[in-house]
Amino acid sequence: MSCKKSTIRLLILLLCLFKGIVSFGQGADTLYKVPNTPFLAKIISLVDLNTSINLSEASKIIPLNNTILVSNAQLLIKNGNNIYVLIEQTGIVYKLMRFDLNSCEFKRLDHTVNLNYNINCKNFIYNNELYSYGGYGFWKTNGCLRKFNSQDSEWDIIPLNKEVISTYYLWFSEKQGRLYLPYQKIVNAGIAGPENIAGVPIYTSYYLDLKTNKWEKLGNLEKSVIEIVKNDNTISEYLAYSEGLLHLVNDDAYLFDYVHNKVYKSKNADLNQFLIRRAKILDMFIYKDQIYSYQSGKKEFITYPLKLNDFELLRTSIWGSELMFYYLLLGVIVITSVIIFSIWFFNRSVKRKLQIEQLKILRNKSITQAFTVIEIALIKMLLNASKKNEPLEIHHINHVLGLKDKNVGLQKKVRSDVIKSINDKYEFITQTNISLIGSSRKLDDKRFYEYFITPSELSTIQRIIEKIKQ
Repeated sequence: MSCKKSTIRLLILLLCLFKGIVSFGQGADTLYKVPNTPFLAKIISLVDLNTSINLSEASKIIPLNNTILVSNAQLLIKNGNNIYVLIEQTGIVYKLMRFDLNSCEFKRLDHTVNLNYNINCKNFIYNNELYSYGGYGFWKTNGCLRKFNSQDSEWDIIPLNKEVISTYYLWFSEKQGRLYLPYQKIVNAGIAGPENIAGVPIYTSYYLDLKTNKWEKLGNLEKSVIEIVKNDNTISEYLAYSEGLLHLVNDDAYLFDYVHNKVYKSKNADLNQFLIRRAKILDMFIYKDQIYSYQSGKKEFITYPLKLNDFELLRTSIWGSELMFYYLLLGVIVITSVIIFSIWFFNRSVKRKLQIEQLKILRNKSITQAFTVIEIALIKMLLNASKKNEPLEIHHINHVLGLKDKNVGLQKKVRSDVIKSINDKYEFITQTNISLIGSSRKLDDKRFYEYFITPSELSTIQRIIEKIKQ
């Protein structure tokens, strides 16, 4: 009897142990109803808040105890009224569906199977769609852009014009639709050498344009900024603000302004200390020039003002162009421009002198003698048409000039010579550089031109024509 009881106890013990193992090995549920904590209530109340928040263990929202994901960090993304919680390194996405004073209900949106390919990736929202860029997985970093497909509940890859490898100094501007990447750090443990495990830096700056899905080169990281990132040995995370990142580097706070390509360094020791004590930047975000930090023990937020006058502007930009190349290119352009301008000015001077010599005979003539009979006839016809806002076509010009039966080549030459003669004489008479007769391509057939009197010269040529009549 005693042996039988012992056997039963052993079976019960094994059953409980097996149940615990199975429970721990299970995945995340599709629906979680969690308490509406002061932390969540505050985030929900800030309707216009757009930010990402790294959650501490105490503030984790999705209860993944007894699952294989219990140790994974969680990231909260707030975009207007939408709140998402991403289980990091997985691609698993939960969305806040409804809430009341006591509870919040989160529903899983994805059907993700593959895990750990996107460690430390950049998650962000653009045009109400969820994106994931870069990250580390399977022994190497990547520069892949992924977008969550809400119809299929899967992540889709977005083809880009090139692969630019991600790093930590990433910042996304929802207003511009740009993902800024000051430099790359390529990790590939599949290639021999300790540098490939630590990461090989490439100090070329880019931004990814989400409108075109193309990487655009900004320039090269400035030497002084390279020294900052090289010496960045802290465990500090990055806080996004309206124009870039707030980041703690070896006990000094820096503002990296990606919009204006500027770097600021904190002069405020109290601000530095505030950030040093919160180096992991958990449960923190910036909202309307205030740094919010949640105290899980007290279940309340404390704030610290973020003021630009607490920072000094460093004498460097974040990235700069390849100066020597551009200086050389600028020098070539300047020299070429000077040569071209000199040739143009010389030719213009010679041409102008010839024109003046040709038109000197007009000095001894009255205005009424300036134009030939044919030129006056053409001017009158153009003047009458321009008053009615009806440009003349080529066949009208040819008719007045008596060219209607001539070949096309002769028509074009005579027409051009007569109009040029009229314009030259008119400029000389009026002492301006304004042509009397203008032309433009027809709207319905771009092969042909229409001719008209320049609108600003209608009254002037009218007076000249009236004198001719007298």
